[in-house]
Amino acid sequence: MSSEWPAESPDIAGHAKQAVAWTAGLQFFRDVVQFGLTLALVRMLPVEAYGQFGLLTTLLTFFTYYSFREFLGYTLQARGNEDVHYQDHFTAGTVIQLVIVVAVNLAALTFRWMPAYAPVATVLHVMSLLFVIDLPAEFRTRMLEREMQWPRLRVLQGVGFVAGGVLSLAMALAGLGTWALIVPTLIVPLPFVYDLFVTARWRPTWAFSWDRFRPAWRFGLTRLLTLTFVAIAAVMESMTLASVLGFALLGIFGRAIGLAQLLCGRLATLLAIAIFPVLTRVPRASDAFRRAGGLYLRVVAWTVIPAAVLAALLADPIVRALYGSRWVNAIPLVPWALAAAAFAAIAQTAYTVLLASGQQRACAIADAWKMVGILGALALALPAGPTRYLAAVSAVQFVALLVVSRLLWKSEGMAKPALFEALAPAVVSAATAGAALWATGVLSPQQVPTLGAAALAVPLFATVYVAVLRLLFGGALREVVGHLPRARALSRVLLLA
Repeated sequence: MSSEWPAESPDIAGHAKQAVAWTAGLQFFRDVVQFGLTLALVRMLPVEAYGQFGLLTTLLTFFTYYSFREFLGYTLQARGNEDVHYQDHFTAGTVIQLVIVVAVNLAALTFRWMPAYAPVATVLHVMSLLFVIDLPAEFRTRMLEREMQWPRLRVLQGVGFVAGGVLSLAMALAGLGTWALIVPTLIVPLPFVYDLFVTARWRPTWAFSWDRFRPAWRFGLTRLLTLTFVAIAAVMESMTLASVLGFALLGIFGRAIGLAQLLCGRLATLLAIAIFPVLTRVPRASDAFRRAGGLYLRVVAWTVIPAAVLAALLADPIVRALYGSRWVNAIPLVPWALAAAAFAAIAQTAYTVLLASGQQRACAIADAWKMVGILGALALALPAGPTRYLAAVSAVQFVALLVVSRLLWKSEGMAKPALFEALAPAVVSAATAGAALWATGVLSPQQVPTLGAAALAVPLFATVYVAVLRLLFGGALREVVGHLPRARALSRVLLLA
């Protein structure tokens, strides 16, 4: 991210820029496709389908936490040109994935005897195939990330995403309900399987050495301990929401969360995928690492905070335009869902920097706090309704951000002013831009925004937001723009020297 990289890795800054450029391009492409797909699916599928989809997604994510992915993640942690022993990883991964497949099917059999969860049992059986496909797909993904082949990586992701979207639409037209939302995820990783075995002609030899694999095993076990906290919180949240709210109301709740993730969480997630392999190549606790991590945190905060503020102001027309009148009950949930998603995105960014610095135990502390916070919110806030629960989750995510930042300071992974430099300019500029919408009469507290008002509000908000950044925080903005694609052109537009 910063141009001042250590002499032993002079091309890292260039790789970081390329990673961000390709990630941004894929993000834009996916959002356009997802926008059209969402417009169609929410009008074709019943509300209950989205509730069941939310539960299934959480369950599959839970089992993914305990899959071979965390052991394979060691290949990105290795600095320099260390041999990562791919054959050992593939052999070990095969054994781990077979165990996961059995566990998923046992869970599905258990659900058949539980009336609240029986509707998803058959689908869960089928989705156990995902863990078979995930082995070569994720294996190829890590290869490309370590080699920093961003164009190839993002093209393969784009092809899989489009293929899954087409299948989802076809299954929805056939009236297959929840199947149309979850089964297409089996298609998304297939381009990576093809690229590994056909294009790259890679073949497993089933070789394995415990001495070579031991460091990856230790790394993976530490990560599994950490992710256990995340898994417990996620599963308890999903199953409690399904039990308390029912699948119909859970579908409404999920649409509010989905909108918030689309506007605040998607970019942060994709940037984490792009930037993490680059950060792991920078010496830990170095000035270069701290500069890169601080700039990364600033970019995410400056993006998600204005997106959350503007979308909260325009929640009504956004929900009606995207989902239709059937989903208006999601409108009151959207502002708090956006707040939770924004804080979560910034906290996850800081967490990514912490993990890239090799602080696995510190990551476990952060995840333990989030687990306690989520479980507390379920027990204390959910009985008062989903809105109160989302407000509590927002507070949990904000405190998680403070906890991770503190851990980063202690490990010398980030400079102390970094969090303030990320949050303060974004909050001040977004608040000023929001006030400008009220002052100019584009939005009114007494009236629900219309689509016409929303069309005027977006460019006005963006203009004021960038103008305040330019006038009050010009130096920090100049540093961010200097590391973006087309930096010179952007600098001229913003009148930056």
